[in-house]
Amino acid sequence: MDARIGATNTSSGSGWRHSALLRTMLSSGFMLLMLASAHLLMVVVNYAEHRIERPSPAAGSPARMFTDLTLPEEFEAALKKTTNPDEQRVLAAALAEARAGRDVPMRTLPVTPFLAQATLALVALGGLLMWATSRLKSDAAQSILGIFAGNLIWTGGIEYGLTMAARTLGVAKSVTVMDGQLVAIYGEYVLLKYTWGALVLVMAYLMFLEASRCPLALWWRRHVPTMRGAIATGKIDNYGPRSAFQYATTVWGFYLILLWAYDESFLGVHSVFTNALLFASLAGSLYCVWRLYQFKGWGPAIRFSVGAMIVVWTPIEILGKWGVFRAPWILLQSSSFLIFFGGLAVGTVWLWRAQRRKPVLEAGPTPVIAVEPMPSRGGRGRRGHRPSLGSPAPIPITKVYAAGPRDGQG
Repeated sequence: MDARIGATNTSSGSGWRHSALLRTMLSSGFMLLMLASAHLLMVVVNYAEHRIERPSPAAGSPARMFTDLTLPEEFEAALKKTTNPDEQRVLAAALAEARAGRDVPMRTLPVTPFLAQATLALVALGGLLMWATSRLKSDAAQSILGIFAGNLIWTGGIEYGLTMAARTLGVAKSVTVMDGQLVAIYGEYVLLKYTWGALVLVMAYLMFLEASRCPLALWWRRHVPTMRGAIATGKIDNYGPRSAFQYATTVWGFYLILLWAYDESFLGVHSVFTNALLFASLAGSLYCVWRLYQFKGWGPAIRFSVGAMIVVWTPIEILGKWGVFRAPWILLQSSSFLIFFGGLAVGTVWLWRAQRRKPVLEAGPTPVIAVEPMPSRGGRGRRGHRPSLGSPAPIPITKVYAAGPRDGQG
């Protein structure tokens, strides 16, 4: 008996959900919006602190300035950023004093209860999201939630933790005007610049940790004979904590590169190194996007996009520092909320839905299976049928045996 069996194929038009282009666009867009939203989140927290606590510089510490530019240049830069006449008047008076060689007294803001509570809340929420990754089965979903966790823990524990320390110690990097008074701000970046030793310790540990799967550590082990055993292999059950750690340490590392590049006593904002870094990161961006396009799975693509998009973000930071454009992600306006917070929410939903869908077969020639008698235990007999491929199309077919006539029947 012969039979013709048609295998069901899904139309190629539905395969877009698993195309490399879609995977590249969604994962890279998600990470870029995450980085921009992290800046905007800090702007929101700072604004909320000002509205709720009304901190007065008089209650803060006398400021010690560690600026990238000279103090008159810092006042000039602050003048260009504001359109408020009262703020312009205060900054113009300070600029005149600085140009005359006279001291311009400034203070930092005090550490307010709101700031301390917001810091703890961000860290706690990040820790909760990291725990929640252990409840997820998909490595892509674990990675998405892990990146959110790393963002919150970095922003709360590191950025605002150092902000509290800078305010207490009176360390500052730039100036602004609040309620008609000069205020020294951004001291956290002065302190962050000197955390390079801690990052060296962390990276040294990863380089020699046998269980580490860090791509940089794996590359190191393949090229430098520092390990006694084989490179770590085996299944990873939860990528969430790894993704959080990857996000935080990668942001940390690139922060340090930029902060030291901007230091006029070391390199300088417009130095040869900073210019070389700009062009190197532009070239690296093209390579990283191309490499991201090569990934086949959603989870690996999302995790690779962390480092890849931070490379892409680096020239944006440098151009913003040069004053080529005013970063919209640090402006407290409705369009910024819509673009970055709204875009991140929509991008996360799309990415989450896309990674949940199973791959589909692309359209192709329908295989035809001719059913032949299936061999019995002792050889070929009448009890069953054996399938054989009757179509010339080179499509692998799993063997499926069709039931033959029962005993005592035709």
